[in-house]
Amino acid sequence: MVVYLLDFDGTLVDSTGAVEKALRLAIEKTVPAVIESDLYDEYYKALFLFIKGKLTYRHLGVIHELVAQGTIHEYYSLMPRFIRDFPHARRVVRKLRKRGRTVISFSGEHTYPGGKVLFLKKTGWYNEFDEIITFKGTRDMLQKFETVRGLYPDCPVVWVDDSPSRFTYILDENALLIQKASPYKSDVALLFERDNFLKIKNLPEMLKIDDSLAEFEACMGLP
Repeated sequence: MVVYLLDFDGTLVDSTGAVEKALRLAIEKTVPAVIESDLYDEYYKALFLFIKGKLTYRHLGVIHELVAQGTIHEYYSLMPRFIRDFPHARRVVRKLRKRGRTVISFSGEHTYPGGKVLFLKKTGWYNEFDEIITFKGTRDMLQKFETVRGLYPDCPVVWVDDSPSRFTYILDENALLIQKASPYKSDVALLFERDNFLKIKNLPEMLKIDDSLAEFEACMGLP
């Protein structure tokens, strides 16, 4: 059995333009008075930093107001409608599961509690996976990875993510680490020296990689 860990944003779906659209609409719907005022840029920046988990002390007061006005909740309600699948994303995931692979959604949680599961459900992705796992930071990510490894101790794990920096912490030799190319993420040179690291340009390449794993299993006499 091969276990796939698939990141969501930036790997299976494109949410780049969705962030800006949802931010602007959320502000317009909940605090329309600031649209034409000098406060708009400040509100927009505060909300952007909050959803990225980079909020500074300077913007705390603004965030408190946005919470009270329901702006943050509105953003997370609006955001999924603007998210778009990358080409062939669902076909690839469904093909892997049809082949008997275990496919797990493995991605970072949003600042908003339960935000990632909300996005998965509203975009129709929730039932495409065998399991949903989210993590809050690097330490939590590593603990969740070890949990998966404990459940599948002898199985190859294939982790696909557009953020290659996450792979630098993984020393598991029975894990294949695949970077999904993204114009918004930088390469990590050190990873290209590893035998268990690959970089792909598009998602259908995963099926070719899986074909190679299937051939290996056949040679080893595995079911």
